[in-house]
Amino acid sequence: MRTSTPLAAAVLAVSLTACGGGSDTSASPAGSPGSPPPAEESSAAPTTSAPLPTGPYAKDGFNYPACKDGACEIYVRTGTRVPMKTSVAGFGTLLVSKATASGVDFAGKSPDAAGSIGQQPGYRARIGKLDVVTVTVNQRHPAGNGVETLAILRLSPA
Repeated sequence: MRTSTPLAAAVLAVSLTACGGGSDTSASPAGSPGSPPPAEESSAAPTTSAPLPTGPYAKDGFNYPACKDGACEIYVRTGTRVPMKTSVAGFGTLLVSKATASGVDFAGKSPDAAGSIGQQPGYRARIGKLDVVTVTVNQRHPAGNGVETLAILRLSPA
């Protein structure tokens, strides 16, 4: 009987090694060459406290005073007022009256400044001495208790 216990232990050890050996060599860290990362890790999205706008990002974000010199790329929404230097743009404030999936409506706050209605991505408008390009429309961003449409405008002196 004494010989059977060590023999049984040896057989058990060999069988565990044989059965578990294949899975030990295939289970490697996610960063090992030749092995894909586990499905849970590759499909998991990083979590943030507040969702960011999707798609392209505006270089100057919501920093509207960065536009005073007439060169910026900003997020706008309905009601946005962008301060401008009159000497650069020909008016003191760029007003966004509407930002929807159908386009962006904006104008310069001046009797002489025309505007643009429903400007879609990729289009350029000249308002006073300022060129305004709509980069993208309909980005979603948290706003209070809901979401709203954002657009990215790129401003440059004409």
